[in-house]
Amino acid sequence: MKTKLAILLFCLLSAGTASAQDSLKVTQATPQTSDILTILETMDIYLYRFDLKEFLNDTYTMSIYIDEYTKDAPATRFQTLRLGNNITSLDEVPEEHREGFRELKNIPADKNEWNSIEELSIYIRQQKDSTARVTFNIPKNSRRSALLKLKPVGKQQIYFYVPRPFQLKTVSKGEQMQIPLLLYGSGWVDTSVQGRELIRFCGESQIDPAMKADILKETPHYYVIGLELKLDVPDKK
Repeated sequence: MKTKLAILLFCLLSAGTASAQDSLKVTQATPQTSDILTILETMDIYLYRFDLKEFLNDTYTMSIYIDEYTKDAPATRFQTLRLGNNITSLDEVPEEHREGFRELKNIPADKNEWNSIEELSIYIRQQKDSTARVTFNIPKNSRRSALLKLKPVGKQQIYFYVPRPFQLKTVSKGEQMQIPLLLYGSGWVDTSVQGRELIRFCGESQIDPAMKADILKETPHYYVIGLELKLDVPDKK
């Protein structure tokens, strides 16, 4: 009798397991940040954000520099965009507006400065075949932009540009520093697959700031976007 009950119980459990395995369901999940970034990249829109709070121990004049590189030609300074000081004093504000700024920036009564540049966002979007716009956004501060000229490659004259971030390494503190942030480079022609002309951009996911990367040996045209910091030294009177 006990044996029969055990067999019956086993059969019932097996049937329940089989029934559960035969019934499957897809569950909807909440889209993640990676999904948003992926769809933006399919639209040739790339975004990056950088934390600059470590530089708030001193006052620096910050600027964006954009250097242009073309194969077999020297690098040229394409553009410089001044962002301003990372720390701003109320003394720079007209006296009649100082109290308004103190309230707006939540500056304590015993202080006379506020942190004006703590983070930097960079957005890159290929607007037309021959141009890409780079936007530099400082949250709660200002926004600047630059238009990059692109060059086609291959017999079909294709414009194909891809960004790569630089490795962010510790830099020696000095009166003037230049820190590369992003590379925006053209693909190159590859005819190694059955003689067909393919446009590629592959290699390192991050670029060595010493400019040692296989990508740089292949890409015929690229821009380096970086941050320049100059220590604000008070005038001696």
